[in-house]
Amino acid sequence: MIDWSERKRYWRDTKWQMVATLVPFLVAVLLLPLYAEALNARPVFGMPLGYFVVCHGLLVIATIVMASFVNRQDAIDHWHGAGEDP
Repeated sequence: MIDWSERKRYWRDTKWQMVATLVPFLVAVLLLPLYAEALNARPVFGMPLGYFVVCHGLLVIATIVMASFVNRQDAIDHWHGAGEDP
């Protein structure tokens, strides 16, 4: 259980963690499709390279971003005394 005085700092850290997590993913969502057209000249596994990079790249980036978010949020929870472990 978090002390009342610690809650404001906990939520501030959690909010900034969420922003830091969403920014790389949103940048990737906006920038990868811009370069897809230039990469489409080369096929990979019978698909245009741009299409392949955008589809699979976004999945890989999303997985890495989610894993890092969970890891960092666990650290924030532990730091503020809100972890699941007693």
